[in-house]
Amino acid sequence: MSPLRCENISCRRAASNEMRNTFIKDFSAVFESGDITGFCGADTEGTDLLLNILGMIERPDSGRLEVLNREVLRMPVAESMRHRDTSFGYLFTHPHLLPSFTVAENVAMPFFRICGRDEAEARERTLKALEFTGVADLHGVPVGELHEPANWRVALARAIVHSPAVLIAVSPPSPLLLPLVRRLADEFGTAVLWNGEKTDLEPFANQLVEMTPR
Repeated sequence: MSPLRCENISCRRAASNEMRNTFIKDFSAVFESGDITGFCGADTEGTDLLLNILGMIERPDSGRLEVLNREVLRMPVAESMRHRDTSFGYLFTHPHLLPSFTVAENVAMPFFRICGRDEAEARERTLKALEFTGVADLHGVPVGELHEPANWRVALARAIVHSPAVLIAVSPPSPLLLPLVRRLADEFGTAVLWNGEKTDLEPFANQLVEMTPR
């Protein structure tokens, strides 16, 4: 089963905040478990919009979107949000961590929100995520005391602590994280959709989607 597929996704967003009109027209694709799909090219606004749609953050104007074999655009809102939270992990252009909270607290909080209040399981899953990203020794350190590369490793741990089927990455620092994400795809079968520079993506991606302005 492919964890994510879409058919004829179309969307138009009017210009705002000094950004031009943004269009997606009839985009169709299948994203397989264990594959990294790199999105690159000149149309950065269109790429961000497309990844937001594929990650169920925004709704398209038309089309079909299946996540884990469920047609999500027809779901009731509450059910759709729950399915999104359990199915996806996200990375954005900033780590968006809480500086006064420790590394472990930043990673465990979304696990509690998504998976419930089992503290033993949360500790175990948090430790495994931190070990995978190489920052387990920093688990008790406030995030505000970390340097930027460690912050991004914590952000990745937070994104994968609940074992999502799909990781959506909207322009995080590619050279720093892509080797880890390649391991994530290979070892755990996560499907990864990553927006970045073509030269950064080529050594790691299974396929590239080049976005051009419309």
